[in-house]
Amino acid sequence: MPALGLATAALSDAELRETIDLHSGVLAKMSDKIDEQGALQLTLIDTVIGGMDAILDAARAAKQQTDPARYARHIEQELDKTIGRVLDRLEILHSSFEADRCNAAYRLEDLVEQEETTLQRLRADQERAGRWKKRIPFIALFGLVLALGLTIALPRILADSGFGCGIIGGVWTHSTTEAEVCVFYRG
Repeated sequence: MPALGLATAALSDAELRETIDLHSGVLAKMSDKIDEQGALQLTLIDTVIGGMDAILDAARAAKQQTDPARYARHIEQELDKTIGRVLDRLEILHSSFEADRCNAAYRLEDLVEQEETTLQRLRADQERAGRWKKRIPFIALFGLVLALGLTIALPRILADSGFGCGIIGGVWTHSTTEAEVCVFYRG
């Protein structure tokens, strides 16, 4: 294409048409290129937007995965599963120990009452034995006096009747004064 300037002569109609055709061809090609680039940019923008959506979804999922409350609930559930069984067993053992403790306390209380009763009975027996111990000399003295008295008085009492006289080895007879007496003969 010739350079335009002041010294150039005007173009003919054919040259103008050709120049306009060339310009319109260049403009059409440029328009196609711009349309292609626009479509390519739209595709690229759609791809970027899709990538951003995927990134946002991944960020939301990561946020949900790293949520402390969610982890706390998960840990709580796991603890409830594993430790819950152990705690249930411990609760059963605790209630069993509590029942055994109550039973042992009841039995111990019963044994204490029995021991107290036995001790009271022993104290009462010791007091009675102590009283009898104090009485033994008097009882022995009374027994000695009774034995002596009976040794002296019994033969006299027995000798006052015929039957008693026979028991002690005597003979019941009439005396010269006509009184009945018990007589012992040497034999």
